[in-house]
Amino acid sequence: MALSNVSWELKSEDNWAVIGGNGAGKSTFLSLVRGDIWPTQTMGQRHYFDKDGKPSLSPIGFREYTTTISAELIDHYLRLERVLDGKTLLMTGLHNTPLVYTPPTQEEWDKVHALAERMGVVEFLDKPLPECSSGQIKRLFLTRAMACNPRILFLDEYADGLDRQSRLEIVALIDRMAESGVQVICATHRATELPACINRILMLESGRIVHAGARTVGTSSSNEFSSKSQTGAQGVLDKNSELSGHSVATPEDIPQTAVMNLSLLPAPKPVSPSTPVLSLTNATAGIVSNANLVVKAGERWMLTGPNGAGKSTLLRMIAGELPAAYGGEVRWFGQGRIPTDGEYKDFWSIRKRMGLVSPRLQTLHRMELRVFDMVLSGFWQHIGLHNYPTPTMEQAAHDTLTALGISNLAERNANTLSYGQLRKALIARALVNSPSLLILDEPFSGLDAPSRHDMRVILSGLADEGLTMFLATHHPEESQNWATNTATIEDGIVTVLPE
Repeated sequence: MALSNVSWELKSEDNWAVIGGNGAGKSTFLSLVRGDIWPTQTMGQRHYFDKDGKPSLSPIGFREYTTTISAELIDHYLRLERVLDGKTLLMTGLHNTPLVYTPPTQEEWDKVHALAERMGVVEFLDKPLPECSSGQIKRLFLTRAMACNPRILFLDEYADGLDRQSRLEIVALIDRMAESGVQVICATHRATELPACINRILMLESGRIVHAGARTVGTSSSNEFSSKSQTGAQGVLDKNSELSGHSVATPEDIPQTAVMNLSLLPAPKPVSPSTPVLSLTNATAGIVSNANLVVKAGERWMLTGPNGAGKSTLLRMIAGELPAAYGGEVRWFGQGRIPTDGEYKDFWSIRKRMGLVSPRLQTLHRMELRVFDMVLSGFWQHIGLHNYPTPTMEQAAHDTLTALGISNLAERNANTLSYGQLRKALIARALVNSPSLLILDEPFSGLDAPSRHDMRVILSGLADEGLTMFLATHHPEESQNWATNTATIEDGIVTVLPE
């Protein structure tokens, strides 16, 4: 999102929260302030001031004293061909460089280890980043941020994908950094994720600042940020604070982000009621051990558990991305990887009946790809479009985007989308081929309050159509109203709760 006519200043005593809907310009604003991108020179200027008050148009000398944490940065490191472990990531922070370009000294390794002990991440030092849970990765990146002794810390949706305990720990770490003199500028969609150190709030809508003011004590019991209208910000919600001079909104004020028409979604492929959609028997992969469960047609399962418990691993096994170890079995629509009826059926015929949305899939789609083509790729579940779609497929992609209210994103490049916009596009990709089983790993991650409301509407509508779903979440309150079955996982052990 391009910013327009932005006027703002940062004072040494202020810590800011930047709020706004998906695509409002929050990430662009953080990049502009930090100096990662330049303003249009004919439209305005950006000034940095040194300790003597001397202004400069260049961010050189400023960026070196800042560091950032964002979903895009984490995705970048997870996509590297050379897989980094925790200690190497922290060393990049100590050097304040993207990678480690010179052999570290023993003194530097000692500093990294001491910092890891202080931040409680020693157990992750030798762990490859792709094998870390979302919570472990966020803690490692916060530790990396501390390693370069920043004066200003930029945080973009820093708590997405974290369980409640991890969110509390991350917020506490941020407050500790602020107490040590680090200024914080953060972007978030959830008021409950705001650190106590935040004393100023800025709201963006459509690339414009619609409010900038103090965070003052209020009494709202809600935990969402929202504007009361699509065209102007009239209020902000916060469990412990509100915008000075503005009224506090209520859940009824949360608008839908776009007009949806779920009737345009293709009907789910029919499933025999006598055959389980999914069954796991002593299924083991990675941290997940001897998982047993049966998912019947039309059921909606919700899986909860702390970071690192094995939720994403279990969902990857359910999606067929990870095979079960010898002695265990996963069956889809009555069919396993190894046929038992003497008739070979390739697994691809099974995969085409499933739709998947996950943080890992989102990482892989940070690429030069038109959103319309991304949705079309759901017919083949490729990363990128490598086949020629039929007119029927193209119509289905158009209908799915329209049904979800995001047809305006069709011609956008996936690399230009906000985190929340890309998540919505991946939902469309998962639904375009009329799946019989929809697998969702943290589908609400990265979505603003109106978009989460829309997502609940979408999931409820799909439930009414009888679509079988299996969802993992750290926010069970978002899904418990439509879930028919619940399971928990901890230390790789799956427990099915009584109905």
